[in-house]
Amino acid sequence: MWAPTVRDVAARHGLSPAHVLRFDANLPAFPAPLGSAAETALADRGEYPDGGYRELRAAAAAYAGGEPDEIVVDAGADGLIALVARTYLTQGSIAVTETPTYPLYAVASGIEGAGVLAVPRELDALAASARDARVLWLCNPGNPSGELWPPAEIVRLADGAPDTLVAVDEAYFEYAGQTIAEAARRLPNLVCIRTLSKAFGLAGLRVGYAIASREVAAELGRRRSPAPIATAAATLAAGALREPRVEGEVAATLAERERLRGALAAAGYHVPEVHANFVVVRTPEAAALAAELEGRGLVVRGLTDSLRITVRSPADDDLVLRALGIEPEPSGRPSATVFGRGVRVSVVAEGSGRARSATGRDDRDRGVEALAVEAQIDIELVADPGSTDADVEGALREALEQAGQSL
Repeated sequence: MWAPTVRDVAARHGLSPAHVLRFDANLPAFPAPLGSAAETALADRGEYPDGGYRELRAAAAAYAGGEPDEIVVDAGADGLIALVARTYLTQGSIAVTETPTYPLYAVASGIEGAGVLAVPRELDALAASARDARVLWLCNPGNPSGELWPPAEIVRLADGAPDTLVAVDEAYFEYAGQTIAEAARRLPNLVCIRTLSKAFGLAGLRVGYAIASREVAAELGRRRSPAPIATAAATLAAGALREPRVEGEVAATLAERERLRGALAAAGYHVPEVHANFVVVRTPEAAALAAELEGRGLVVRGLTDSLRITVRSPADDDLVLRALGIEPEPSGRPSATVFGRGVRVSVVAEGSGRARSATGRDDRDRGVEALAVEAQIDIELVADPGSTDADVEGALREALEQAGQSL
């Protein structure tokens, strides 16, 4: 179930870990800036978390549109999926999932002793199969398909299955712009699950929230672990939800997604419409292409009949296109990806101050992050242990120059 790490991939192919790029996790290329909240988030590190998570639930309610007592929080969407399963499934009950889909729905259901029925992604078929089920798991937009069901169709399904809890994973909501959240607040058998891992770029914090009716939220709250989210993570997540800075990131991702889709389609690939932060390439050669790309340090998700490729920066994405023999059109956003000896630097000039610097030198890493915020550029700087200052600084300077920036 777990994907290989960057170091696993590098060792498998004799590559530098810094030269491995992940196009398989559906995460933004650059993590979100944390702002001033980062300076105070650890102030209460010696205390247990506030198990009620009042500030976090209030921030999520304000962002999603609702009241705090209609919000349940847990350790990422994964924690909420497990919580729904723990609350509504028992030994011998039935859960229905789409196929293919995120495997944790079946895993969480099985842990509670439930049988799992996998049904192709078609709402009428899922509704029919769920008539005797205790829980129906839906992912909208779908993963790995990227397909989007109109919220009204999901609400209709839930209305027609009053004895089935319909849990809708909206991990990619910000990219799709459509939600069942309002209906989940009023229906007694509908739950909307979201995460801060995707558009918010905070996967490492492991924070998710669910929107549900007061009664369902209270029932979930009674079954939740006492304090599943660390105090610092809850503080940072609440700050991100109170002042969401995802609009620019989402707009840039959607534009880049369509550029990537267009280039692949022009090369003859079947690239269906999607509503998430990845593209899907339908091809019977998916497994072979995924293996070939991985050998170059470009890790995509290879499925039976398709590739799922996370949208990263334009220059990063161009690496995949060129590896597939496609010469891309310019993106319109100045960017660069530079490889040095044990070093990689990815830069987008017209960014939002997102940065990740991992060179083993705190002063340099903090300086790179400060540069990104000050210049409103996005930077990822990764260096292997043993890389010299000259290697790192040379690659950084070259990437900035290629993107029209300077140190």
